[in-house]
Amino acid sequence: MDVRPVADSQQKFARNAAQAAPEYQKGVAGAGSKWAAGVAASEDAWAAGTSEAIAQRRYGAGARKAGPSKYQDRAAKLGPDRFRTGVNEGAPEWGRNFGPFASDLSSFDPGPKGMRGSEQNFQRARAVGQRLRAKKLELLGSR
Repeated sequence: MDVRPVADSQQKFARNAAQAAPEYQKGVAGAGSKWAAGVAASEDAWAAGTSEAIAQRRYGAGARKAGPSKYQDRAAKLGPDRFRTGVNEGAPEWGRNFGPFASDLSSFDPGPKGMRGSEQNFQRARAVGQRLRAKKLELLGSR
């Protein structure tokens, strides 16, 4: 079998993928309903696959294989631009999603602050955490 050199294939992949951005944009336009239908149709398969992966302890296998340097290298090279773009794009949705929590906390009194490191302050933090968890469950319809 004639196989092209991997370096040539890598270059071709990078070149073609970079040029395919308009096709990607065209492909995702209006694809939300198809995506949602696919998610709904594959929930059982996802659960089975996830259960199998858990049973075989595959969660950490990829990380162990790649090692900490791959994570660090990729995060350093790709992370800053993706982080900046993601934050800018996600800020309005974050505001909408956090709004109910902020509103709920604005009417909540966790009690007076104590001195730094006091049990009183730990109890305040616990009360806020419990309040936020209750709000999350309420919003999820689990209450």
